[in-house]
Amino acid sequence: MTDHRAAESGGGRGHRVPAPLLRTRLRAAPRAALALAVLVGVIAFLAAALPRADDTVGSRALRSALDTAGPSRTTVELTAPQPSLALSPHDRAAAVSPDALARVTERAARLFPAPLAADVSGAVAEVRTTDQLVGTDPGLPRPEAVPPRFSIHALDGLAEHSRVVDGRLPRAPRDATENTRAAEAAVTEATARALHLRVGSTVHTAHVNGAPGPEFTVSGILRTLEPGSPYWSADSQLRTPGLAATSGKPPSLYWSAALLLPAKAAPVLLGTQTQPELVWRFAPDTDGLTGADADGLVRATASLQNGPAALRLRTVAGPTAAVTTGLGAVVTGHTQLRDTLRPLVTAGLTGAAAVAALVLTAAAAVLTRRRGGELALLRARGAGLPALAARTAAETAVCALPAAALGLLLARLALPEGRDAPAVLAVAAVAGLVCAVPPLLVLAGHRVPRVHDEREDLAAVRPGRRRLVVEATAVLLTAGSLVALRTTGADSTAAIAVAPVLTALLGALLLLRLTPPLLRRAARAAARLRGSVVFLALARAGRAPAATVFPLCALVIALTTAAFGGSVLAGTTDARDRAAVLATGADARADALGSGARLAPGAERTVAALPGVDAVTAVAADRDARAGDATFTAVAVPADAYARLARSTGLGGFAPDELGTRSGAVGAVASPQLARRLGTGPQEIEVFGRTVTVRVAAVRTTTPAVPAGAFLVLDQRRLPARAGVTSLLVTGAPADAQALERAARAGSSTPVRAVLRSDVRAQYASSSLQKGSVLVYAAAVAAAGAFAALALALSLLHDAAARTAFLGRLRTLGLGVRQGRYLALLEAVPLAATAAVGGIVTGWAAIALAGPAIDLRLLALGPARTGQDGAAVPEEFSPHLSAAPAALALPAAAVLVLAAVVTVLHTRRAGDRRPRSAGQTPSERP
Repeated sequence: MTDHRAAESGGGRGHRVPAPLLRTRLRAAPRAALALAVLVGVIAFLAAALPRADDTVGSRALRSALDTAGPSRTTVELTAPQPSLALSPHDRAAAVSPDALARVTERAARLFPAPLAADVSGAVAEVRTTDQLVGTDPGLPRPEAVPPRFSIHALDGLAEHSRVVDGRLPRAPRDATENTRAAEAAVTEATARALHLRVGSTVHTAHVNGAPGPEFTVSGILRTLEPGSPYWSADSQLRTPGLAATSGKPPSLYWSAALLLPAKAAPVLLGTQTQPELVWRFAPDTDGLTGADADGLVRATASLQNGPAALRLRTVAGPTAAVTTGLGAVVTGHTQLRDTLRPLVTAGLTGAAAVAALVLTAAAAVLTRRRGGELALLRARGAGLPALAARTAAETAVCALPAAALGLLLARLALPEGRDAPAVLAVAAVAGLVCAVPPLLVLAGHRVPRVHDEREDLAAVRPGRRRLVVEATAVLLTAGSLVALRTTGADSTAAIAVAPVLTALLGALLLLRLTPPLLRRAARAAARLRGSVVFLALARAGRAPAATVFPLCALVIALTTAAFGGSVLAGTTDARDRAAVLATGADARADALGSGARLAPGAERTVAALPGVDAVTAVAADRDARAGDATFTAVAVPADAYARLARSTGLGGFAPDELGTRSGAVGAVASPQLARRLGTGPQEIEVFGRTVTVRVAAVRTTTPAVPAGAFLVLDQRRLPARAGVTSLLVTGAPADAQALERAARAGSSTPVRAVLRSDVRAQYASSSLQKGSVLVYAAAVAAAGAFAALALALSLLHDAAARTAFLGRLRTLGLGVRQGRYLALLEAVPLAATAAVGGIVTGWAAIALAGPAIDLRLLALGPARTGQDGAAVPEEFSPHLSAAPAALALPAAAVLVLAAVVTVLHTRRAGDRRPRSAGQTPSERP
């Protein structure tokens, strides 16, 4: 104990107080204190940074999902019917005036429920026709003899959102009312090109029932500014015309375009029979949104469409006003993907937290054991146990608390976006753990004063009741999490996240039970061998310090986490590759758009001439083929070429002769559901406008030409007449989809859609939430691996002094340098090998047990899971998670390599420091 009595000094000087004990302790072991502070600071930084990084990823992913969806899906559209017909023309015109619409815009924007906020600066108010007007001028294009149809939009802001390239902006008729029959209009450049319009053109219109409508004179052609802005993209027809199809059988294509009127010309629309309506469009303000707002956005959108917010909006826009938006569906898709990714990210964070906790515990235990002699002496001299524990806690807190605070500060500076509460709690847990372990070890190890140190190796520490209770608790927790997985499936995020860690912990405890007796038996067997190196190595490994419990558990947990996440990522990659093949059926494909559309006769030759194209398979598809009351897709194919394509892609390969004719029936390859409908005998079907007798010769679940749905594959040579080509399946690597589309169009006006398998594959991984979550998980696994490696290195170096002394004594007895290094390496192998094998087994077990609860389809395909740009994925596509050999083997091999490298470097360094006799070289040492 410290003697606080005053010490007299000569000359009448005053009393001198001894230096404080904490400062003395820090000065006595500065390196240990600095090492502990650095370790705590790094772990605190990661503990604060990883949750904040997860929050940052979620926030940016939500905003990215809204931006990617585009204004057409995220804009909130408030609509109200035209003013009552009972009002006078003057009052009806006043109700659709720009001032009246602006007042509603301002008031409605304030009624949006939080966290949804409207971007008032981008709000648009207009009056538009619900039913289109038919263009009757003979000079207008008619693709299939159907005249074009026009939507009329009277909206403000044309001058701010466009630039006049020819003519001028339209002007509203003076004193426009519902009786006005003529007005000026503007069109975009795309509309002018497609509809053959120019400045001065007059578009005469008629209603669908044939009644004459207003006429519109084109006053100007506009170039859109920021075409992707909500002004132009919420309704893409404002800037870009498109081909639409009639509802007849067969349908016919016609042009659908928009004529743009000034806002003051809105009364002109009230005199038409087009059911005009008032529209207010609001773009959501995404600047302040965070990932935590996603669920609130879904609720706010539901309230706007059919809830309290909708009632409030009706008090502003009218009792029959309605809200339509795709915002809720976009955010719901984001939350579904987030909930699917959450178990994976949480598993990584949980694994990293568990490994970090074990490393902190191991480091604190090492520092406490280094002071074991000092603490035992103080205890023997009468020091109280609470005083020793408090002193140890204070000494640890002096180093740990400032380091933890610094780690939290650095994490906030590095990641300014994110919630503070999870980061603060995580850092508090780190600081609390590192400050609590040393006093607890003091309380447990120095309850009774000791006169000598007892053995603390695994051979002496026998399993007791406490250990049995801990192991039984781990077994119960693991069993509970697995039961939750089986009963609740993918909805149990916590169970999925904790299951790998608990499985690893259970495996580590089992290894700790089995390893010491196995090593002792191996040592007894090695004693009968010639030479003593193997026996000595196994004997020392069997007497490893009890502190190896922490590194072993840390290694097994880190390996299990890496194997689990690596297998999920590998399964995701394989699922995306397979889905891209299913969606395209080849390396690329080009399809004619529209019912009954066919590619030009020279399209196959033009596409085959493209650089990088190896082969082209032309197929004809009839999506309205019938067998009784069943509808399916029939494809006529060149048998030999299509069979090769099916085999090479793995999509329902078959032999070409299976499509031959037997007994008057054409052989066919059918999907399972259609095969059950047709049976095994000859059946008549309606295909390509003719009746054909077919017989199911083979049943396949997939085929290249039809990504999804029921299908029937026929040999085009067996059909009565050759059908026109509808799709080209390309083998090879065309330069890009645009070049393929131009080649497939072959100079015709037929709309063509071209997709590359690589582009479809990229769509599945385009979500920023997927990319960010993978990065967070990878960072967590890397942190867990680094901490586990540190634990392994500390375990190997902790006994380094004793190992060096042991090797020195053996060398005096004649052990060579190489034999000493071999002995040290063999001594280190059991711990690393045990952890590697345990990590492989527990990783495989975690994947087998938790894998069925993970929705790998949604995880792999993300928002594009139903396909985009014609890349449809069958609903039957359901990939399953399985253990990836590389994810199991590579981390385990890295552990073995690390253990070998650390041991070899240490023994080499220790050997180089050993003094040599005069005239001896290192190779001549005994």
